[in-house]
Amino acid sequence: MSGNPNPARVTDALWWFWLQLKAMEPTSRLGGIWANKRGYHNSRSANLRQWPGNYSITDAEDRAGPADKAAALDWTFPEAQRGNYHRIELYTGRLLSSARDKHDVRLNGMREFYGQADPDRRVEGWDCRYDRSCTSDPSHLWHIHFSFDRDKVASRSMFEPIVAVLRGDGARVNGATRRSKAATPSVPALARRPAGNRRPGSRTLVLAKPMLTGRDVVFVQTFIGERRCGSADGEFGKRTRSGVEWYQRMRGIAVDGDVGHQTWRSMGVQPTY
Repeated sequence: MSGNPNPARVTDALWWFWLQLKAMEPTSRLGGIWANKRGYHNSRSANLRQWPGNYSITDAEDRAGPADKAAALDWTFPEAQRGNYHRIELYTGRLLSSARDKHDVRLNGMREFYGQADPDRRVEGWDCRYDRSCTSDPSHLWHIHFSFDRDKVASRSMFEPIVAVLRGDGARVNGATRRSKAATPSVPALARRPAGNRRPGSRTLVLAKPMLTGRDVVFVQTFIGERRCGSADGEFGKRTRSGVEWYQRMRGIAVDGDVGHQTWRSMGVQPTY
């Protein structure tokens, strides 16, 4: 069961995701990945041919990535079809908790999910792209439907944080999602001032007056991302410190808002100071 049985329709990364689900719940079933119908279960090219304008191919995130692959998966819990929602409630609840947490971005590569999070007969779900609740048809009372950004569906690094959420790892992204050195973003030059003269890792970054500036600050802002740190302006201000604190919580590092030895190493940088 380890090999991807349908590489013409399914990315290896999406198949890897299914294997993690199966390992978590061996008696669960694959409800489906590719299906010849409108939406994320089908490829972008098929949607364009048969259902142009379908919502699964209109946003920028869905106009890139492999054109011939599915971008959805259904995770089925057989006992839920008989009204026993114990397992599906657990996993849908974990997804909802992560989606509603403004400080948790592990579902950023997911478009939406639907499932059953309580004993009622209404399907619960979340549109992760537009950050709002959603619902769907009653079949989702016994299976969780996942839709993914098409531009990320071939990237295992997008699926790894989702697996962490489903495992109940809290707000921490464990070693499975650790960035490799090859994935470490390059450090852009500063446009507004001379570029700090020090390479990343040559000092501890702290909130201070006068404000610390330089290439190493840009590196941290770029690594953590604009959503958390704002624009990469090279100034270690309050928003950048807040982004560092969020990153430290995600990585299980002591949360102090300072970029010291441990935080540098987690970013693939060997500190030299």
